[in-house]
Amino acid sequence: MRLPWAAVLRHLLRHPAQLLLALVGLALGVATIAAVDMATASAYRAFELSIDAVNGAATHEIVAGPAGIDELLYVALRRAGMPIDFAPVVEGYAAIGDRTMQLVGIDPFASPAFDGSASALGAGAGAMRLADLARWFTQSGTVMMAAATAGELRLTAGESFPLEVSGRTRSAQFLAPLSEERPGDEALLLTDIAQAQEWLHLMGHLSRIDLRVPAGRDGELALARLQQHLPAGVEVHAVGSRTRENLDLAATFTVNLQAMSLLALLVGFFLIYSAVSFAVVQRRAIIGVLRALGATRSEVLATLLGEAALIGTVGAVLGLLLGVVIGHALVRLVAGTINDLYFVVAVSRVTLPASAILKALVAGIGVALIAAAIPAMEAAGSNPQLGLKRSVLEERARGASRWLLLASALLAAGAFAIVFASARSLLAGFVALFLLLLAVAALAPAALRAGARAAAHLIARASPIARLALNDIAASLSRTGVAVAALSLAVCAMIGVALMVDSFRESLHDWLGRTLRADFYVTAPGPGFARPERRIEKDVAAALIATPGIIAHSESRRVRVESKAFGPVSLDALTLAPGSYAGFQLTKGDPSSVWGAYERGALVISEPLAWRLGLAVGARLTLTTARGPHAFEIAGIYREYGNDRGTALLNRAVYEAWWQDGAVTALGLYLAPRVQAQAVMARLNAAAAGRQALLIRSNAEVRELSMSIFERTFVITRVLYWLTAGVAALSLVSALVAWELERARELALLRSLGLTPRGVALLIEAQTGFIGVVALLTALPAGVLTALMLIDVVNRRAFGWQIDLHVHAQAFAAAVGVALSAALAAGLYPAWKSAHAPLAQAIREE
Repeated sequence: MRLPWAAVLRHLLRHPAQLLLALVGLALGVATIAAVDMATASAYRAFELSIDAVNGAATHEIVAGPAGIDELLYVALRRAGMPIDFAPVVEGYAAIGDRTMQLVGIDPFASPAFDGSASALGAGAGAMRLADLARWFTQSGTVMMAAATAGELRLTAGESFPLEVSGRTRSAQFLAPLSEERPGDEALLLTDIAQAQEWLHLMGHLSRIDLRVPAGRDGELALARLQQHLPAGVEVHAVGSRTRENLDLAATFTVNLQAMSLLALLVGFFLIYSAVSFAVVQRRAIIGVLRALGATRSEVLATLLGEAALIGTVGAVLGLLLGVVIGHALVRLVAGTINDLYFVVAVSRVTLPASAILKALVAGIGVALIAAAIPAMEAAGSNPQLGLKRSVLEERARGASRWLLLASALLAAGAFAIVFASARSLLAGFVALFLLLLAVAALAPAALRAGARAAAHLIARASPIARLALNDIAASLSRTGVAVAALSLAVCAMIGVALMVDSFRESLHDWLGRTLRADFYVTAPGPGFARPERRIEKDVAAALIATPGIIAHSESRRVRVESKAFGPVSLDALTLAPGSYAGFQLTKGDPSSVWGAYERGALVISEPLAWRLGLAVGARLTLTTARGPHAFEIAGIYREYGNDRGTALLNRAVYEAWWQDGAVTALGLYLAPRVQAQAVMARLNAAAAGRQALLIRSNAEVRELSMSIFERTFVITRVLYWLTAGVAALSLVSALVAWELERARELALLRSLGLTPRGVALLIEAQTGFIGVVALLTALPAGVLTALMLIDVVNRRAFGWQIDLHVHAQAFAAAVGVALSAALAAGLYPAWKSAHAPLAQAIREE
């Protein structure tokens, strides 16, 4: 085995450019996988650490609805003498400048049993110096935070600073840094529980009660006894369930990113195949000699696969290193999208999990081995006398193209069969999508051969040189087929993704135009979706509604409520202005009866919620109210793009009766006719000035903000989109450069027969350009099918959205540019080399 391995290593070192192309293509594919895993894992880990920092040693928690838990319940439970440790907690979000912090109110003496400290947070005696306890209780607005956070905010002990909570600016004082800091404490702001109640408007109420329940049978009995003491609307949950529920919110979003990263690796497969097969063809004589000297088929196969494994290993390692670089940039995009759509997370540490490293290594080496298997088996199974002659290889390639044509039809049929057979499975949707993309790649070589032969026949009389060039494309399918397959696959995916994003954008734009009917929208500031502390104070709301020029208004209270069957459900309790009803586009239910039932207490749910929970008009959704579980009838289903988990609408008066929560999160204000909007905006700002810092936006500003969030969300998709395009361009360049360099002798003969160097260059550019055009024509209809698959299958199953297909020329522009520019660029080096190559040396037989 020494001789074959020596030949392999020598060949790799003598062709560094070819080796570099293969490594770069594979590294880019692996890097996208590692970067996506790294970004999502870092965001998830940051959120888990922040939850752990708040929960501490708690095993369970008592929770209630948006109004919170009556603090008298905590007193009663402490007096009940149960073998459970209790600690009251009040929590919400606050802002220090541009930095969002999790404000947590604790009682330092609530439960010394937690972690040997004074609370479930571990923020009592273990994290607070005894000397600071007096100031903690006697001075108003004292807070504690991590030393690193205080340093970043340039705060020193005893210093006062402004703290904004739900639009109100409060005066806080930095007491001291936490003496025992843990991961996740960077975003934690601790204060006394009474102070937190005041700031968060929860006087007499708690956000939750943390528990530490003993393990085993004693714990089960204690929990059963505890349940008997809980009033209606108050429940006990395991601590981990809340974290899982929040992480599940973003699970589908991250699955989409991982699918895009796998697509880049799939395109890289063709680059590896091209590089390995070209390396085999280059050594056809050496392989023939080795076989004649006694090298067995298994030795040749093992040598070539070992070469591929070596390339795969190096490419995977380089990809991991590149993935770390890309991941650092991508983590900010992923965290920003999660903050916009799901939950607040501050990523201070970037995490590369061991599973991501293993996945990247397995993917890189696996793709290299699979791509090398076909050419390696051909080389090992060939007769030594033939030595993989070019004619033998091309004959096999032509035969393979016919089989690939059949495979393309079977793959496409399989994709559509999977779609129709699996009604809701997202995994099946992704499988169908990848089968469709593979069908495009399998179709491309046969399409190229047929197109080249047809074009050669048509142009034969006009230009014998052009006929020769086109026939050569068809006759060199082992090279050109791989190039056109990789490019067609990437261009198809690019068109599909571009059409999907554009269609979503247009659908969202139309939906915003229909839904946003008020002239002004007022919301309480603060991070997080449906947070209970986000409320417009009653006196401020009354002043805004009474502003001259306002003739009607709508009110909204956005919260999350529990459902034992389905987990947390987003609820929007509305008092609608007369003109607001038409803003909801009902997809199920008769408007004449839906809104009457809504006024009487029925729910109107969005398409994503109906899809996710499998609900229909006439069904019932049981929600945990302050009076206990209640089954609400579903009167209608409406179209929505604002929340991918879906929203339930409920009449606000009905909500207030069931949940005892009269707060308002947002207002929609309607102008009187012929009233100047700028003048009313100034009056609204004046009405809120000095009382509560609210977000007051015009209709146009809300649309612009919504569209900007949409654009930020799809920045990540576009990054992966262009990474895939880059891998495809490298694959095309690699395959076409290999093909043109193989033809050096043939091109030299043409020059010796009178073709000028310029003519040779134009001939090569025409050939590569033709390949780009065929790849583009193959990908165009397939790209539209891919877009439909993404819109009606993947996104529908992932989020429940119904997106209307919008086809614009701009969606094809980038794909056209990539296909043609990559094809033409691929011919530049061979054109220059062939034009300047010495004829005698090029013609000489090896």
